[in-house]
Amino acid sequence: MVGTLVFGAALALCLLLLDLVLRRLAGRPDGATPADRLLVGARVLALFLLAASLTSRCRGDGSDLAGDVVWTALFGGAGLVLLELALLLGLAPLGGVVAAARKGNLAAATAVAAHTVAIGVLLAAVYGGRSFDDLAIGTVAYAIGQGTLFLLLVLFRALTSYDDRAELVAGNVAAALSHGGLTIALALLIAHATDGEYQGLWPALRDYGIALAEGLVVYPLRQVLVQCVILRSKPTFSGGELDRAIGERKDLGAGALEGATYLAAALFVVRLA
Repeated sequence: MVGTLVFGAALALCLLLLDLVLRRLAGRPDGATPADRLLVGARVLALFLLAASLTSRCRGDGSDLAGDVVWTALFGGAGLVLLELALLLGLAPLGGVVAAARKGNLAAATAVAAHTVAIGVLLAAVYGGRSFDDLAIGTVAYAIGQGTLFLLLVLFRALTSYDDRAELVAGNVAAALSHGGLTIALALLIAHATDGEYQGLWPALRDYGIALAEGLVVYPLRQVLVQCVILRSKPTFSGGELDRAIGERKDLGAGALEGATYLAAALFVVRLA
């Protein structure tokens, strides 16, 4: 236990230092604004999740330290690359949000931070091992998870009456809390469906379908539980009082309530499954 903890702590430190170097080389040094610190905090969380996954999957019984280090370094380096690619591709539909976040927009930074945490959740669920087969399978599973997250976010946000991208760029923190809660909740559901050993193409496709189904179940909670039961408004298929509170009135409480409901539902499903 002590050996595993020491190995994991050293790995987390190495990942954080390497990430710091990469961000400096990319011209993204740590800033002093709340938005900058939120972005860095999300990356720290994602890297700790990755470090825990690699420690449990890349470290053997302690008899082959050199092998442990080599496989951990390989998966760790690849994980950092995949994190950057996922942020680049996953946030492309929200054009302008990343740039706004780097300029100190707290709402945009909240959305980007949530995506970063979601990436860490998905990466930690499938990444790690001691063979090139494990590397290939983990990368494919991760790509499927990212594709699922992207698809579900597009489906969900097509049902809101306000434009998420425009609201985030305009600094609507209520919309950011809603979007962030949804993003992390969907990642938890997808990670739960894709976690475990690879057992063939059909089980992988089945798990993909389960992730889609579980993700879609979350939406009625928004329209029924939050909008009708808590906000005491009339039921609607889309839009309604919740969208007006977030999109028009920029109600932070409504945004936090929606985001928390998504997270609660996801944790409920994961704990019971």
